[in-house]
Amino acid sequence: MAKWDLFGRIWHMNRDMPDIADDKQHIAYLRSISKVNKQVDSSADIPLHDLEVVVVDLETTGFYPDHGDAIISMGAVAMRGEHLLLGDSFYTLVNPGRAIPPHIRSLTGITDDMVADAPPLLEALSRFFQYVGDRPLVAHHSRHEREFLRSGLWKTSRRPFTHRMLDTMLLIRLLNNPIGNGSLDALCAAHDIPISRRHHAYCDALAAGTLWAKYLVKAQSQGFTNLRQVYEAAR
Repeated sequence: MAKWDLFGRIWHMNRDMPDIADDKQHIAYLRSISKVNKQVDSSADIPLHDLEVVVVDLETTGFYPDHGDAIISMGAVAMRGEHLLLGDSFYTLVNPGRAIPPHIRSLTGITDDMVADAPPLLEALSRFFQYVGDRPLVAHHSRHEREFLRSGLWKTSRRPFTHRMLDTMLLIRLLNNPIGNGSLDALCAAHDIPISRRHHAYCDALAAGTLWAKYLVKAQSQGFTNLRQVYEAAR
């Protein structure tokens, strides 16, 4: 199984990652997966109890990647149906190439010294997508993750973001009235889901995955068998 160091920046995977050593190879890899993912995505028809996804969370210097904000950490955990695959996880700090604002340092606990020797964005994205493979991504309020991954891929390899990205709120809005603004804190509190360290990318991904699991079970109990049915009902 994969092993991860929660507070480190090194990840060790067992998903047959290629030995990529330089920037040209990282760029070539990112371009190759973008081409592959343009093919027909059949995940919408996979039974929900068999659907494999990767739940991801990013910590960033701000909210606007097109205005200079950057990723400072990436955390993810794989799932099959409603089951978290804790041995198949990912975490890394990322060198943003800029100073981390004081309020972000306070919020995340990540300092400039901590990211000084972290991998740059190109390497971090390459390793992350090697880990993800062709599995769809899931995030809570996914626009943030989608925009930073989109911007990062274009900035580093001039390739579009082509992975299917699912939002936990898709199921929550379909099956229940969102609590307040649908924040991760409010929803996790309502469902007794602990967040061991808020604004740590891996811990937040784990909490979002646990939330996704609860609503995936609800969806199946209400007769939904695959994502296509969910999409049709949510229209």
